[in-house]
Amino acid sequence: MATEQNSFDVVVIGAGIGGYVAAIRAAQLGGRVAIVEKQYIGGTCLNVGCIPSKALLHIAQLYAEFKEFEKMGIKVSQPPAFDISAAVAFKDKVVKQLTGGVGQLLKANGVTTFDGTAEAKSPTQVHITLKDGSTRDIQAGKLILANGSETIKPPFPGIDGRNVIFSDDAMNMPKVPESLVCIGGGVIAVELACMFHALGTKVTIVEMLPSIIANEDEEVRQALTRSFTRRGIEVNTGARVESIADAGGKKRVTAATENGQKTFDGEYVLVAVGRKANPTGLDDLIKAGLAMDRGRVVANERMETNLPGVYAIGDLVGRTWLAHVAETEGEIAAENALGHEATMDYNVVPRPIYTFPEIASVGLTEAQARERGGTVHAEKFPWVANGKALASNETEGFTKVILGEYGEILGAAIFGPDATNLITEFSLAMRAELTADEVLATIHPHPTYSEALREATLAAEHRAIHIYQRNPAAAASR
Repeated sequence: MATEQNSFDVVVIGAGIGGYVAAIRAAQLGGRVAIVEKQYIGGTCLNVGCIPSKALLHIAQLYAEFKEFEKMGIKVSQPPAFDISAAVAFKDKVVKQLTGGVGQLLKANGVTTFDGTAEAKSPTQVHITLKDGSTRDIQAGKLILANGSETIKPPFPGIDGRNVIFSDDAMNMPKVPESLVCIGGGVIAVELACMFHALGTKVTIVEMLPSIIANEDEEVRQALTRSFTRRGIEVNTGARVESIADAGGKKRVTAATENGQKTFDGEYVLVAVGRKANPTGLDDLIKAGLAMDRGRVVANERMETNLPGVYAIGDLVGRTWLAHVAETEGEIAAENALGHEATMDYNVVPRPIYTFPEIASVGLTEAQARERGGTVHAEKFPWVANGKALASNETEGFTKVILGEYGEILGAAIFGPDATNLITEFSLAMRAELTADEVLATIHPHPTYSEALREATLAAEHRAIHIYQRNPAAAASR
């Protein structure tokens, strides 16, 4: 093990959610570990992404739910008032508590933290420019690259203009916009569209692809689009943005559509078209032959790059752009760097989306399952048929299960209450290679949302109890 002051068994570049997990795991395995972070512990996820957005989404959802109180017997004498500065302060408190906790965990595990910018000069040498301007060179037995990602800023004319914001900016707005044009229809875009709409903003989505959340199951995509439209969020797909400009005190987004050029006006424009890998500080490794693919570092299932002793994880690799995947990749990289054997499995990765209602999926969509061929059974169970959902006034949406010929679970999708937590049952079942029989044999407590998971599985077997299905003969044959 490394013992010299500037020599470490493992050096991690980047203290985002993947990087700090990698550092802690490497330290647990007995390594002398250093981590270098240029901006803030916790990276994008904890500071301007997953955590702050969920804090603000929770506040927005609570605020929106006041409209439903009277039907459940709660009479509010006056409409609630929203204080965005207090909401941002609450968000900041949550972020500070989490990032402070991560810092303490790194310290408790004996990880040396350098606040500065790292340059990987070689697989074993890292040059650090500290925040005070001084420099430090450290030696690495193994190197884990966890540089993370940065916001994509397309070259639209006017993108740097007044009142044009990006997802990071949305976490610290000085006021609730009266209206907002959201460019993009992916996960980040639909979550922020939900948040702003719930706070009273008129939201217009402009998406280049034929559908929002294009990677999800078609029925889920359609259900979310209908839900947005019903609530007053305007969804425009197949619209390729050409420019952003000022227009009479507002912002105007001009886009090309199959019906010609269209314009969309709002007080603000939110550009939320995704993120891209951030290879800053890796120039010398790239010159040395580090394999790259469209700006991302290539890594195998052990998180190894093609350079011996160099690993890469998280958004820098860009396999899924999910924080929980980055965490797992960090553990895998650390274990392999310290001489253990571990491999990454991307087959069972839950995909949460924090809209209202929530969306969560795992495994294949129905279309993907059918493209693979063979027998596929897919069916939905609506939340309106679930007792707990009815009692909680959470009846929008459904749970969908996709089964193979032998009852194997190929995928699942939930659009409804607490979906991001409930999806774990299907994730665990798929990981353990359980079939529908094991899910159906498991007694689910009543009344709970979890009953809908079993009912959806029954529906896919064509023998649902709490909805009527027209073909009982199919159930009799099972």
